[in-house]
Amino acid sequence: MTKGRIIRGAAAVTAACALMSGCSDIGLGSQSILRPPRATGNEAALQEILNKEAGASYTLKYPQAGDYRSAVSFFDEVNFLSTQQTKNGSTAEQSLKEDQIKKYAVAFYSVDNETGSQMYVSFMERTNKKWKQIGKFSNPGSGVDRVIYQDITGDGKGEFLVGWTSYNSTLNSLTAYTMDNGDLREMTVDESYSDILVENFTGETVRDIMLISLRTDKKPSSANLLQYDRDSKRPMTSVTAELDSGVVSFQKIVFGKIHKDQSGVVMDCKKEDGNYVTQVLCYDKKTQKLLTPLTPQTNDPKVVSVNPTIRKDLITSRDINDDGVIEVPVVSSMFSSPDQNLGDVCNLTTWIQINAESGQTENKLNTLINYADGYYFAFPTRWISKVTAMYDNENRIIYFYMWNSETASVGDKLLEIHRFRKTDWQKSKSGEGNYVKLLSEENKDKDYVIAGRLFTTAAQDSLNINDAELEKCIRLI
Repeated sequence: MTKGRIIRGAAAVTAACALMSGCSDIGLGSQSILRPPRATGNEAALQEILNKEAGASYTLKYPQAGDYRSAVSFFDEVNFLSTQQTKNGSTAEQSLKEDQIKKYAVAFYSVDNETGSQMYVSFMERTNKKWKQIGKFSNPGSGVDRVIYQDITGDGKGEFLVGWTSYNSTLNSLTAYTMDNGDLREMTVDESYSDILVENFTGETVRDIMLISLRTDKKPSSANLLQYDRDSKRPMTSVTAELDSGVVSFQKIVFGKIHKDQSGVVMDCKKEDGNYVTQVLCYDKKTQKLLTPLTPQTNDPKVVSVNPTIRKDLITSRDINDDGVIEVPVVSSMFSSPDQNLGDVCNLTTWIQINAESGQTENKLNTLINYADGYYFAFPTRWISKVTAMYDNENRIIYFYMWNSETASVGDKLLEIHRFRKTDWQKSKSGEGNYVKLLSEENKDKDYVIAGRLFTTAAQDSLNINDAELEKCIRLI
């Protein structure tokens, strides 16, 4: 994703602090408590513009999320159409000359009045080495959620999308700003959101807006896909999908490949009952609808879709096997016998890829995740339904046993994985004999050692593993 440039490091500190200098020049609020030297140069010019427009007393406001967290962010104009796909699949970026690049600054502040405070956003452009204000807009919000700089109109030039927070709502509102015949124009957006993504959802060259909203007293949870409407001259909803209204918060939201050439949104969420669940969204070009393959939508009230990813632990989706596709975790408890006290029964986490068009899933990897000790064990496919595992919390050991399904009991031991303190490993005989030191390079600076001890069974030779396979099965989380 091509993004605008924000001044960081010392330059950002200088600019932000300079815009908060002195009570006579600027009103110091709760977010403005430092009093650095008076601004000079470009920063002084920006402060002078704000002082003129805002008056003697105002408070700078800071975006709470996104890539731009400064009260005053700087952007270089980007030609979004200059990145073109070549025949061999590579991209070629045409660079603009320095004097052709327009530079913008976006500032957020509030001004106190008789009824409370009023939020403003000020847009400034640098022309002929001088800053001038090209637009100032008020907003009923109480703060700034985020700023996004992307081309949503398809003209190759970036638009500014600003999300606003409100004391009166759990959802955020959105406005967009675009240059139209030399003038900066505000575009209103009807829908509100809990989270927002600006990506190429439909496969067109222009970016789309995805607004994801948690339920309210009046509306269920939903996802709205917005595209720029040339008749209305603003972003409008083109398609909507209902989401799980039992979700109360998002833990992680990412856009990427979910299956071969399919892209989509993967959302790891927390539900009202404390469990976690993953929801997947993608756009179907054939039907021009948003698909929710893990919880298919149906008009039949008798059909209840159960999401298979519901789990107790916070395990987030990721590309677990480095194939460029996001895998989703499905957690199940391993086998156990109620009359055997061998430790806490471990869970098996199966990582799946989802074909949204067919609704089919494909298992890519089975893992036993040990969050306490910081690693996961890739469960051999031939062990599925034939091996179980128990965790000894006190001694930090995972035991792997054969599982007898006929008697519902454990059989021969196949493997132990220990977490030793490094001092214990060095002082005792733990470093000798049948133990295999694992993750040696990754943990060389740690104060502990992960080691495995293999056992062999004659009951079913195919279940035995060797040192080389064991080392391949262990990975850091």
